[in-house]
Formats: sequence, C-alpha cells, structure tokens
Amino acid sequence: MMLKLLILKTTIALLLSLIQPSLSFSNAKFKSRLSPSRLSSSRLHLIDRQSDKSKYGRGVDHISADINEGDVIAYQDGTWFVDGTEVGDGSPATVRYCLVDTVQIVWTHDCEHGLVYGFDLTVSSADNNDGQVCSDEHGAIIKKGNIFIIQNESYVQCGPEQILCRIPVSSTELESKDVTKQAYASNADFNPLDEIMTA
Repeated sequence: MMLKLLILKTTIALLLSLIQPSLSFSNAKFKSRLSPSRLSSSRLHLIDRQSDKSKYGRGVDHISADINEGDVIAYQDGTWFVDGTEVGDGSPATVRYCLVDTVQIVWTHDCEHGLVYGFDLTVSSADNNDGQVCSDEHGAIIKKGNIFIIQNESYVQCGPEQILCRIPVSSTELESKDVTKQAYASNADFNPLDEIMTA
C-alpha cells in the first residue's frame, strides 16, 4: 500500500513538473502586465499604445487585456483595419474617446474577440471650467490637463481591434450652474494622428 502511494505521489509530482513550467511562464507574463507596478508614479504620465510592439501584440498580449473599468481609451471609428482588411462603415476614420464601463472580450494566444462598452467622452480645455466642449467633439488632440467629460451619457461600444491607446487620467469634478459633473483630467498629451490606422 505504501509503495502504491509513493508511486502515485511521484507520478503526480512528475506530471505537475511537466505542466507547471508552461503555466508558470504564461501566468508570470500575464501577471506582470496587470500588476500594480503599471500604475507607479513614473507610469502615471505614459500612454499605453497598442502600436508599442515591445509591450503589446495579439491575443493575451493585446492592449484590451490591460483595459479596466474606469480607464479612458482612444479608439478608431468610421473605418479601421483588421489584419490589413478594411472594416467599419466606410466613413472617414476618426478617433473617439471612451470611459470604459464593461470589457467583454475573449483572448487566445493570437487573437481577441468581443466588445468594450463605455460612455462617449468629449474634450474640454483645463482653463474652461464651465464644462462646455471647446474643441472638436471627436478626434481632438489631447494636451496634459484637458478634461474628458461625459457630455450626454451616450453609451458606445468598440471592438478590441479599434483600440488605439489608454490615456492616463485623474478623476476630478466640474461645477457649473449648481451642477457637479464627474470629469477626468488627462495626465498626458495624445495626438490621434500619431496612432490612427491606415492601410
């Protein structure tokens, strides 16, 4: 009986040692991208860009695997490209901003499928404290200190392939005419022309 138990324990240990390295490798990779270190003070002013091939790729390496509820993202609307194929409604490409509410995406080793849902954001300059939009509603160039506002509570969705970047923000409030609005101040500059996808 003791011999059978010893053989069983040895077999299980051997099987676990064969499986564990691959699990450990992919878990370590996944955890390192999602760890609190990504929010360190030196990273608070850096934009996470899908185009950064040293950090992001496809599947579990896609930026969408790093997106969380409450993040502000820039995504491409109108026309965009997936694996070199034009998709969308055929209208000119524009960049829109979204406060992420829900992420429903499935990631594999080399692809990602699903949707990101959130609130459509408009942009106001930091010195415009009345909460009115003072720049283009969509595709605005973001400067550090610009304010993202949920203007009309429009709920939007985008696919993971549309996500261009995550913009670091700080939560703030805007007061105007006895109304307080939740807003988000940009901690970094972002020019959509640097990231927009073309053929």
